[in-house]
Amino acid sequence: MQSTSAASGVETPEGSDVVAARVAENALSAVAELASINPAQLSANALLTYVGVLGNIARLVEGRQIGNVGDIARRSDTGAGFDGLAARHGSSSATALFEKVTGVKNSTAHRYAKVAEQATPRVSDTGLPLDPVFTQTAAALAEGTIGLDVAEVITSTLAPVLSRVAPEQAEWAEATLLGNATGAFGEVPVSADGLRQQARMFCVALDPDGVEPTAEELHEARALVFRHRDDGSMKITGTLSPEQAAQVTPVFDAFMSKRTSPKFMETEELAAHGLEPEARSRQQERADVFTAIIGGTGKQKSAPKLHGRGPTVLVTVKDTDLDAGAGAAWSPGTPAPLPVSFVEQMRCDGDTRHVRIDEHGDVLNLGYARREFTPKQRLALIARDGGTCVAADCDIPAWLCEAHHVQGWAKDGKTDTANGVMLCWWHHRLVERGEWALIRDDTGHPRLIPPDWYVNRRYLGRRRKTGDDNDTGPDPGRDARPRT
Repeated sequence: MQSTSAASGVETPEGSDVVAARVAENALSAVAELASINPAQLSANALLTYVGVLGNIARLVEGRQIGNVGDIARRSDTGAGFDGLAARHGSSSATALFEKVTGVKNSTAHRYAKVAEQATPRVSDTGLPLDPVFTQTAAALAEGTIGLDVAEVITSTLAPVLSRVAPEQAEWAEATLLGNATGAFGEVPVSADGLRQQARMFCVALDPDGVEPTAEELHEARALVFRHRDDGSMKITGTLSPEQAAQVTPVFDAFMSKRTSPKFMETEELAAHGLEPEARSRQQERADVFTAIIGGTGKQKSAPKLHGRGPTVLVTVKDTDLDAGAGAAWSPGTPAPLPVSFVEQMRCDGDTRHVRIDEHGDVLNLGYARREFTPKQRLALIARDGGTCVAADCDIPAWLCEAHHVQGWAKDGKTDTANGVMLCWWHHRLVERGEWALIRDDTGHPRLIPPDWYVNRRYLGRRRKTGDDNDTGPDPGRDARPRT
């Protein structure tokens, strides 16, 4: 179906254009029929087979698109100026043009372009054609046996060591990784994530001297960025070096709640184990752990001093709002107003100073620290209730927690060990808001009791029959998990 020139018999570009358009349209029409398939109506085996075939289709398409991006890049060479393909279509690069044509995210287009640099034909500085850097990967992409993810793993991981290893060693590593990814050696195919780990190990084996320079580069790339948003929240982004990640990861793993009970466990079963349903996502819990670590560290005597004191949270609030328990407070640490409940939580922990300012902004008096649990009292609370937050299954260390008055200080609650417990920032917040109750069980251990609406949510599953149809939730008298 190719058209040819009558004089020379050579295929014309128009003929290739027609074939490409026809094949693509036919493929699109065939794939469009997939919309009529309802996966809920398929048997288990048929569903998995169906998903696998769609994976094959996706890999084939991804391989074709990588080749297309490579060709767009070659036609958009910066030396062509405004005559380059990307420039003629108002795009600054081949990546930008691919993003515009396909509608993918910029990061996705960038991934395609990076793989295309390594797995599509090249052109030398003198204009001569060159094979792809990774010829085996390019062939596998063309065949549709691998897709973008696997190709990206192989090319991005092996490329940095190519100049320092023998060509036959690099080819062996590439062939082995491709075989592992496709099950060519009779084993179950390795996922892209698993393949990345293998590729890294290959790099260390092929170029052991490259580990130290790479580690130094990653160390220099470390960064932590704090960005205040207009709504008062703070966005934290950054990168830790491998050495830092090795230290930080186990710390957060240790502090994160170890709620490993099956998600389908009934409310009563959770209560029987001294647990409550976890309301936070893992990301939210990690944010709370970070806040507890920073807040707790700032209270230590070893914390750097500023104006003679440790790190201080300055909050401005009207006396009338504080007395009424409503209104807003302000802090230099965020541009957004803070709820008065936050101020109450700070006051409960102690070590607060009351600065009175008149309507003209003049300081009338500076009070002394009030109702603060002393270091010895805090140690006594830890010795009595255990080395972590008193909430069941919360593993935030007590030295990072806040001291809470069981009976509020504003309600004549005493600042003594009988009236105090150690709560992490998040559980302290729950109690201060008044919806969660704090009691002591029959053994004298403190225990947090969630509100009825929390433990009886419908999506937690139908309650297990206990013989008492009037049972509405966990028994507040049940013992929490033992503490030492």
